[in-house]
Order: sequence, then structure tokens, then C-alpha cells
Amino acid sequence: MRYLKLVAMLATGSMMILSPLSAKAETATTTQNVNLRSGPGTEYERLATLAAGIRVDILKCETSWCRVAGQGIRGWVSAGYLERAVVVKPIVVVRPIIIVRPHIGHRPPPRPNRPKCKIAPGFSCK
Repeated sequence: MRYLKLVAMLATGSMMILSPLSAKAETATTTQNVNLRSGPGTEYERLATLAAGIRVDILKCETSWCRVAGQGIRGWVSAGYLERAVVVKPIVVVRPIIIVRPHIGHRPPPRPNRPKCKIAPGFSCK
């Protein structure tokens, strides 16, 4: 029972350590010149114009607009002007640490005292 608890604790701990690594923003590229706006809509102020082919990180998307970060600024871009990059994330395999301890309180039965083996007087078994 203790062994199962130990394995469960190790698995949970390794997932907590590895989970921040997978929380990376999705990457996209602008398909043509596109306005970067202060909010998700054309009624919001234009902050800048991103040229075609600019790589940006997608922070979140709402309806047809995505909040992006790129070129040192953040803002909203129409999702129709973004081509999402196909990112192959590496598979992380964590080898569990297994600790085997003998069960305390359980000992094998004592061996009976046997006389030393002798084949003939003066010769012992080897």
C-alpha cells in the first residue's frame, strides 16, 4: 500500500513540474498586411500595421479576433489574417523512480538446524 502511495505522489509531482513547460502560446504568421488594434473589432483604435509574414504569438481568441503579441507590442488582429503554425510538441517521457523496500515485520521462517553433510567419515559435502 505504501508503494502505491509513493508512486502516486511521484507521478503527481512530476506532472506539476512539467505542466508549466507545456503552457506556451500558439504561433501564427500574418498572411498579408493587417491592422493591430486595441480591442477585438474594427471600432477599436489601430495601434500599428503588421506586415505580411510577421510571426506572432496567439495569446487568446474570441469569435473572429485573436489577441497577439509580436514585434514588441500586443493587440488584436482579425483571425482571418492569421495562418496558424503547425507546432510539433516533443513528447516528454518521465521514468518513474521505484523504491522497493522489504515489508517490515515479515521475515522468512528460520531454517532448521541440519547436521553438516558428510559423504563418508572425514569427507564433507561441498
